[in-house]
Amino acid sequence: MQRVVMGLLLFFELFCAGLLAVNVVSGNIGTTSAAVAGALAIVPAVAACAIIPRRWLSRTLMGMALFFELSLSSLFAFSVIGGGLPANAGFFVTLFGAIGLGSVVVTGLLSGDLMGRVQMGLVLMLEISIVALFAVAVAYGRFDQSVFFFVYIFGIIGMVSISLMVVFPPKWLRAAVTHGALLVGCIVFSFPFIWLVMTSFKYDEEVMVYPPKWIPSVPGCIEQSPYLTAEDYQAVERPRELTAERWAQVWPKLEEAIWLKGREVLGDERAAGFDDAILRRTLIRGLWDAGSKGVPREAWSDTDHVIIAAVTKRIDEGRVEDVWGTIRRCVGLRELRVKDTRLVERRLGDEERNYLDLWRPAEGDIRCIRHGDEGDLPLSIEYSFSKGDHVALVADLPLPIEPDDFLSVTIPMQQDRSWHSLKFELEMNGKRYVPEDNLYLGRRTSQEITFKIKDRDPYELDERDLGIWPLVPSRKPSDFDGPGRFRLTIGIERSSAFGAAWHKYTDSYRQAYISTKYRWHYLFNSVYLVILNVVGQVLSCSLVAYAFARLKWPGRDVLFAVLLATMMLPPQVTMVPVFVVFKHLHWYNTLKALGAPSFLGSAFFIFLLRQFMRTIPTEREDAAKIDGCGYFGVYWRIILPLLKPALAAVAIFTFMGTWNNFMGPLIYINDQRLYPLALGLFEFRTEHGAQYGMLMAASTMMIVPVVAIFFLAQRHFIQGVTLTGMKG
Repeated sequence: MQRVVMGLLLFFELFCAGLLAVNVVSGNIGTTSAAVAGALAIVPAVAACAIIPRRWLSRTLMGMALFFELSLSSLFAFSVIGGGLPANAGFFVTLFGAIGLGSVVVTGLLSGDLMGRVQMGLVLMLEISIVALFAVAVAYGRFDQSVFFFVYIFGIIGMVSISLMVVFPPKWLRAAVTHGALLVGCIVFSFPFIWLVMTSFKYDEEVMVYPPKWIPSVPGCIEQSPYLTAEDYQAVERPRELTAERWAQVWPKLEEAIWLKGREVLGDERAAGFDDAILRRTLIRGLWDAGSKGVPREAWSDTDHVIIAAVTKRIDEGRVEDVWGTIRRCVGLRELRVKDTRLVERRLGDEERNYLDLWRPAEGDIRCIRHGDEGDLPLSIEYSFSKGDHVALVADLPLPIEPDDFLSVTIPMQQDRSWHSLKFELEMNGKRYVPEDNLYLGRRTSQEITFKIKDRDPYELDERDLGIWPLVPSRKPSDFDGPGRFRLTIGIERSSAFGAAWHKYTDSYRQAYISTKYRWHYLFNSVYLVILNVVGQVLSCSLVAYAFARLKWPGRDVLFAVLLATMMLPPQVTMVPVFVVFKHLHWYNTLKALGAPSFLGSAFFIFLLRQFMRTIPTEREDAAKIDGCGYFGVYWRIILPLLKPALAAVAIFTFMGTWNNFMGPLIYINDQRLYPLALGLFEFRTEHGAQYGMLMAASTMMIVPVVAIFFLAQRHFIQGVTLTGMKG
């Protein structure tokens, strides 16, 4: 038996070697090539298994494993360092020939113990290399660094692996390799989930960039506004056409030219009030990102003067204005609009007077600066938290409608993405209204924010995803009672560094929550179906399995074989007949079609529970029968308590299948209020598919319960699966 296992391992190694060779030489693997590789591998494998002594067969397996490890390491190194594999068959013949010759020599010269130590050292080196490359991907986002960079990293990894291979005892070395494999597996398989969560923390501008940003940016603690930031631009990097020495020569001159060109277009008035070092750093970073793209490749190989001219030529007034609008963050207001209960909208202001002049500071260090009516931002707001944690401005504005007819006010606002808390108060007719939700300065562009008195909405719609926020009466009384006027107060409350990061990282989750109209319906339907299916599968499958495992009746084994045969039927075969049956039962567009079939059992779960029940000794069952228990009493009092591990496995499988079920609701449900989370997430994607942060946040909220349930119940799950089929 041991010789057969070794022969199978040898066949697998030869077959994989053949596939690797075919894939490298031809670029793909077809059915014919795979069949030829298998036919060529089975002959030497059978011959070696039959002729070669066991000791030499074991050494052959170790040599083939060494050949694989060295081949994979070499291909890995060429792919990473060289940027790809050369399309040259002679190169690979030479490479694999040298590796094969080296493997044969090493296998023949080294003893068995030393050979095993070398293999474990190579495996450990591969494991550490994979972890290191994941770290490089997270830190840099790509693998186009210099050859010396990877030689340095892999050199250190190689020295560490050799040191561990020499110093560690074999027992410790095997433990390090085993735990390293588990760690690498955890990293590889958890990386998509980590990427999903990290993407939900990002701005939309951080998602579609190259090189990719794996780690979301951390918002700064903004103490005053306006301020400058270059977070939307990539750091200045050397063009690939220039060597490091050439770049070190030309960059100081190029940096000075970019700064002078941008500073000239910008002017002294707009640059006033900003630190020169910060202004220079952010402006150059933005202009370099905008000006270096599109420069002809041949220009980079020319003189310094030609390179500087090619870059500065692309930095015109329009690009400077675009960069300035991106790096400068500020808060500003435009003309307000009000709407009555008949949904008629009126603008505050006309050709004779603009009511933006009525805004005035109310608290803290804050100023309102008018820029005329022709610019993009008629009123900008400058604030600082040097005198406190709260600033506010207020305006007493004319009310063109009756107070009882007032429904909403729309404030076009430019935000500065400082993630400070935004406070708002509306005072009118002796009443004070405040928003029902917490708001933050989380955008960097203009956005119309509408505040609507909640109890006056004739349609009672939740329109927060459209930027329409409900107002509710405040407990704080109002002392403003001006006839024909209303008062608006806009406040900004400082957020700490932790608070700003929390506001940013949870923003996509808040937006996904408020943008889903039937969110509670989705959650309730999923929970209801999970409970119904888990209870149905556990009861029905355990009862049927008890009948097959512990009761003796005519035709039991035949019917069990028929039951197992139903597992061979693809679900696509029974999809249409089952749909027709449920349609005639009037279960279409109801949750019955998704929950009732669980009470009819599942062939796989019945088989799983039957095999587990067969491991339970019959002595307890016999004792229960002597005490007067019937069949159901034995099932309920004896079998079920001993069946907990297997039932936990069934419950977890059912929970995961029901929670992630998409095809069933898509076929049987037509009413959006009956959608479970899986189908609700699909509907959410059709509406907000371009908003990746919100989509990833919604996906994370759906995945987290499954991950949590599995980790909490993994002990019972693993125990139920591993004990199934064990006799005695």
